[in-house]
Amino acid sequence: MTTHVDSRATENKRMNIMEKFLSGDRIWGKIRLALFVIAALTLFGTAFFIQGLWRYLIVPFFAALLAFLAGVRYIQDIYELDGLRHAFRYLFAAFFGVFYPHLSVSEGKKNLKKDAVNLLDAIGGPGFVFVQPGNAVLFEGQSAPVAIHTAGNHFVPRFETIQAIALEDQYGEMEGISATTRDGIDVKVGRTRFRFRLLSDPHTRSLQNPYSYSETSIYDMVYNRTVSEEGWGDWGSGVAGDIRRVISNYINRHTLDQLTAPKETGGDPRGDIKTELRSAAVKNSLRRRGTELLSIDIGNFEIPNKLVEQQRLNTWQVKWMGNARLARSYGEAQRLAHQEIGRAEAQAEMLISIMHALSDVNLRGGTSQSIRDMVLVRTAQLLEAMGQSLPPDEKTPPSKNEGKSDPK
Repeated sequence: MTTHVDSRATENKRMNIMEKFLSGDRIWGKIRLALFVIAALTLFGTAFFIQGLWRYLIVPFFAALLAFLAGVRYIQDIYELDGLRHAFRYLFAAFFGVFYPHLSVSEGKKNLKKDAVNLLDAIGGPGFVFVQPGNAVLFEGQSAPVAIHTAGNHFVPRFETIQAIALEDQYGEMEGISATTRDGIDVKVGRTRFRFRLLSDPHTRSLQNPYSYSETSIYDMVYNRTVSEEGWGDWGSGVAGDIRRVISNYINRHTLDQLTAPKETGGDPRGDIKTELRSAAVKNSLRRRGTELLSIDIGNFEIPNKLVEQQRLNTWQVKWMGNARLARSYGEAQRLAHQEIGRAEAQAEMLISIMHALSDVNLRGGTSQSIRDMVLVRTAQLLEAMGQSLPPDEKTPPSKNEGKSDPK
C-alpha cells in the first residue's frame, strides 16, 4: 500500500514538472529558450560537419515554424488583434519567458498609450504590472478571482487578467440630470459634484495604513458594475447613477415652487436630498457597489422652458402688485378717516369756543351786535389756527370776499 502511494506521488511530481516545463512562466520559459538554442546550435553544428544532413533538417524546421505561425494566427483571431506582430510577441514571451509586456496602474486606471496595444490589457498574462501607491490590482483567473495586490511590481501569470482599483478618495461630476416635477414641469439640475471611496473598516484606516480596504468591498466594486451596450461601466458611473436616481425621484415627488422657491414653501430641497442620500436604503445600495459616499454638492435647479419661467414671473408680479394696491388703498382709507376725524374735532372745538365766548358776554347788558361780533372773532381765530396746522396741499385758496365786512 505504501509503495503504491509513493509511486503515485512520484508520478504526480513528474507530471507537475512536465507541465511546468511546457507551460511555466519566467524561469521555465528561460529554460525552454536555453534548450531551444542548445538544440539549434547542436543540429546546425552537426549538419555543418556531416554532409547531406541539411536535407533532413528542412522538414522539422518548417514543421516547427508552421506550428508557431499557426499559434500566432490563432491568438490573433481569438483576441481580435490588429496585426500578427502583437500575437507573435505574446506567444514568444509566453513560450520563452523574455520580452514580457509591462503595464502601470495609477488613479485606479491602467495607463495605456493612445492608439497602442498593451498585451496585458488586451489578453492578460504573462507580464509585469507596476501598481502605484493608493491603488490595488485584482488578479482574475479563468473562473474566479485569484489574488489582490497593492503597491509594487507584480508578475501576472498566464491565463490571468487584471482589474485596476483605486484606494484613494474619488471625485465625480455629472450634468444634465433632468426630471419632471409633480405639477408637470421639466427641471434640470446643474453640475453636481460628489466624493466617494472604497468601503473599508474605519478602525483599520490610520496614518500608517491610509489605504485600507476589504476584499469583500473590492469584489463588490468589480463585479457589481453596470453593464450597457458599450460594455462594462466604470466605478464612478455606477455611483453617479445611484445619486442621479435619488435626485430624480425627489424632483418627481415635489412641485416646482418647492424646488425653486423654498423660502416661500418653508422647505430645503438640497438638505432633504442630502438627508435621503444618507438614508439606510441608499447606503445599502452603495454598499453593494463596495462604496461609501463622503460628500455631495448639488447644482442649481433650472427650468429649460423659458416660457414657464416668464409665466411664473408674471404670476408673482400680479401677486405683489395686488399686495401693493391693497396696502396703498388701506393707507388712503386711513388718511381719509383721519381727515374726517380732524374736521369733526375742529367743529367740536369751534362750538366749544363759541360757547365759552357766549358765556363771557353779559347777555343782559350787551347788544345783539356785540354778541355777533364776538362769535365772528372767535370763528375767525379758529379758522386761522386750523389753516396754519393743515398741510400746504390741503389749504383752501382765499376767497375774493375775504376781509370784507358783512353788508348787513
